[in-house]
Amino acid sequence: MNPRRKNFLSTGTTSIVLIFVLLCLLTFSVLSVVSARAYLNLSTKSADRTTEYYEAENEANDILLTVRNSLASHAGSPDFLSEVRSDLEGNSGITFSEENALSYHVPINENQQLFVSLTLSAEPQENGDYYQIEAWKVENTHEWNNDTSVPVLNSDTMDELFSEE
Repeated sequence: MNPRRKNFLSTGTTSIVLIFVLLCLLTFSVLSVVSARAYLNLSTKSADRTTEYYEAENEANDILLTVRNSLASHAGSPDFLSEVRSDLEGNSGITFSEENALSYHVPINENQQLFVSLTLSAEPQENGDYYQIEAWKVENTHEWNNDTSVPVLNSDTMDELFSEE
């Protein structure tokens, strides 16, 4: 066997292996960049949603503080519930569903809102407050529309296809 030919084969094989390794490294680096970008987008969306929720919760707590202050200022009054109602109704979106039940909504984003419902009491509770939280939950304001229709051939369309031939 010719020594030149043997040297050529080993150089060519080494070059092919080197090119293959470089292509693998390039592929893995591109995959790493794409996956890192996807994780960044997911983290950003998650942080934005969390921020929106806690901003809405802070606003709901501010409204609750207004309710609490109003209840404390009218405590012991003979007409307690009606005075509280006249003081709070319409303020910060507060509505009364019953004489002793109020609720309000705080928007989180265009699709969600925070719903808070309280039951008022003329007598203080065990914790000293004149209210009890009945609901503090996230509600969807956007109605989901399931539009996943798939175009399927029906018998009329099949007849038309076969009749044209």
